[in-house]
Amino acid sequence: MKTLSHNPGASIAEVSQDAAEAKAISRLLQNPEINEENVMDAYRVETLRQMEQTGESVFLCVQDTTEIKFGSREKTPGLGAYNREQTKGLLVHSSLVLTPSGLPMGLLHQKIWARNLKLKAERKVSRPYEEKENYKWTETAQASAQGLPSDMRLIHVGDREADFFEFLSTLQADNQSYVIRSMQNRITEAEGRMWDDVCKQPVAGEIVVSIPRDTRRGVPTRETTLAIRFLTDTVQVPAHLKQKRAGYSPLTCTIIHAVETTPLEGQAPIEWFLFTNLPITTMDEASEKVAWYVQRWKIERFHYILKSGCEIEKMQARDGDRLKKLILFYSIIAAQLLHLTYLARQQPDAPCTQIMNDEEWKVLHRIAYKTSKLPPNPPTLHESVMALAKLGGFLGRKGDGDPGAKVLWRGIRAFQTVFESYRYLL
Repeated sequence: MKTLSHNPGASIAEVSQDAAEAKAISRLLQNPEINEENVMDAYRVETLRQMEQTGESVFLCVQDTTEIKFGSREKTPGLGAYNREQTKGLLVHSSLVLTPSGLPMGLLHQKIWARNLKLKAERKVSRPYEEKENYKWTETAQASAQGLPSDMRLIHVGDREADFFEFLSTLQADNQSYVIRSMQNRITEAEGRMWDDVCKQPVAGEIVVSIPRDTRRGVPTRETTLAIRFLTDTVQVPAHLKQKRAGYSPLTCTIIHAVETTPLEGQAPIEWFLFTNLPITTMDEASEKVAWYVQRWKIERFHYILKSGCEIEKMQARDGDRLKKLILFYSIIAAQLLHLTYLARQQPDAPCTQIMNDEEWKVLHRIAYKTSKLPPNPPTLHESVMALAKLGGFLGRKGDGDPGAKVLWRGIRAFQTVFESYRYLL
């Protein structure tokens, strides 16, 4: 793992110091006793340790799925098919844990699998919930909460893909809390519609939130104001579940309506309907849940680092099982890069010794600032991250803002190359 983390995005041959190390990594990937489950179990222990060190009792557990596409690798067994079997790849569903303020702490669970197109083509309602692909949400929520200290609580956060009755009911039965974006205008016990009913409520207040950059539409990061309404009601069990007599009961929850008051010119306003089973009686409580949902996009940044930073889709391996291990290894590295990026933003004045030892920060200071003189005390976390970003090509101009994860991993790659050379010269 240490070798791979020195150069995210490089091949095994490029990252290895010699042929022997490359062979050792290859043996690791093909070792049947080292699988995704025991690697994740070991990493999960470290994630929980970091969570405990924050002193927080509530954490956001954000789930999402991404496709890792490897092109048309016909000779690589164990991959699923996409786009009418022209593209081969794997699906990755992760749970990223955050503090309520949005500091990524790491992964609590990850599921990697190859999609079976024949199975997916079968009529969904004919299969038990546990055999459907969307069972990944329940499986991941339960695995993420397993072994959690008694004084910690997870709030499960998901986008519209997570809005299906079986998942919400299971979370309720397991005494788990959630904030899920609604995809369906569900029917209430009074034969109304949840979206329609909440929109009839008076505006409880407004909240200013930061909206991440939308690269597809060319919209930069911005702040906007959302008007908030909320309503607690009971929704009916969907008709298809009633027909199956699956044993589900009506679900009491609160729906929050958040809509942008001043949308961008020529753009539709941001509008979210959020389901939660947490008690909401005040504007402050509703605003808190909206702010938690806004943090969901951090898992998209995690996927971005995994694909664009670690370049996981360029990795080569003999079969799908080895690619699964590589995905997990680089997922851990991507989560660490994400943590470092936001740690420097939230705790800029903390000493850099939180992330590097004395030898590392001294070498970094010398090469980043081209000086032999060292400061009397270790630099701050912000100063060291800026130094790493500088090595990655970050100019640090007045309007540049904070360095992102991608430029940061480029800086880490450059620093590791120099640092290894420096140690050999000693």
